[in-house]
Amino acid sequence: MNKIEDRKVLIVDDSKLMRLLLKNILDGMKFFSEIYEAENGREALDLLELNKVDLILLDIEMPVMDGVEALKEIRLKHDVKVIIVSSLAQLGSSYSVKVKQLSADGVIDKPSGAVDPSLAAKRGNELRDMIKSLFD
Repeated sequence: MNKIEDRKVLIVDDSKLMRLLLKNILDGMKFFSEIYEAENGREALDLLELNKVDLILLDIEMPVMDGVEALKEIRLKHDVKVIIVSSLAQLGSSYSVKVKQLSADGVIDKPSGAVDPSLAAKRGNELRDMIKSLFD
C-alpha cells in the first residue's frame, strides 16, 4: 500500500458538476495526493498511459466510451482499484451485475444532492467508507 501522500485517484464522469462533487468528497478525506479527471472512458485510458493511479471512480453512462467498455480495457492493462459511481449500477441491475463480473472493487449510487442534500451526504459517507476499506 502506498503512503497517503503518494496515492492518486482518477475521477471519470462526463458531468463536470459530478466530478466537482466527487473531488470535494475526496479533498475532504485528505487521502490522495493527486486527483485527476477525465470526461469519458477514452480520456481515462489515455491518462492511465501517462499516470499511475491507485483508484478510479468510474461512471457508466458517458459519451465516446462508456464505463463498462473502459472497465474492460482497464482490467486488461492496469492493476488499479475501481469503484463504479453511477445511478445505472443500482443493486441488482444488469449494469451492477456486469461491472461485478468485470471485477469492479465496489459499486455505489451517485451522490447527487439535486433531490435531497441529506441523501448526497449519506452517499458521500458511503463512498468514503468504501474507499477506506479498499486501502486497509
